[in-house]
Amino acid sequence: MKKLIALVLSIVMICCLSVTAFAAESPEATEKVTVTIRKADVVDPAGKVDTEYTYDVGTTITLKADAKYGTFNSWSIYKESATPATGMVTLNVAKAAGAKYVEAVAGTDYEIVKGSLTTSEITIKLNAEVIVCGNYNNVITAPGAASNADDSANAPATGDMTFVYAAFVMVACAAFAFGVKKVYSK
Repeated sequence: MKKLIALVLSIVMICCLSVTAFAAESPEATEKVTVTIRKADVVDPAGKVDTEYTYDVGTTITLKADAKYGTFNSWSIYKESATPATGMVTLNVAKAAGAKYVEAVAGTDYEIVKGSLTTSEITIKLNAEVIVCGNYNNVITAPGAASNADDSANAPATGDMTFVYAAFVMVACAAFAFGVKKVYSK
């Protein structure tokens, strides 16, 4: 009976390790856009400040002013001033090359779904690559400068396969122990 239980547990663990191998491929969108958030909380979808995220065109994101930066005044939404002829470039590459930023055009680069540029919470629909900056204490936030936010507590929880590997090793050890016990009990 113990061998049977050990065998079943081992098979279950092997199946658990192969779950990601059998995952269905995500459908590819026709176009993706990159968004960076400065001095704001990303409410939906969850994210961190000063991190580049890639979304499908038409994705909506909700941002909320963060009181740790001071008194909220407004939102500024920027875009890269020029796209090189060699193709699209990410915002990080543009920043490294010293790119200039201009105000993004409402209705073209983004659409406001809920709220406004002066409300503390705003939901926008993405149509192009943008940088969304929260402005506080009557100071306009620069799109190329990091927020210097302590995002250690805001980082989304991530997992890895360590627990699965540990469980697999434990089951293998248990199966080995049952086998040894069976041999020496004779």
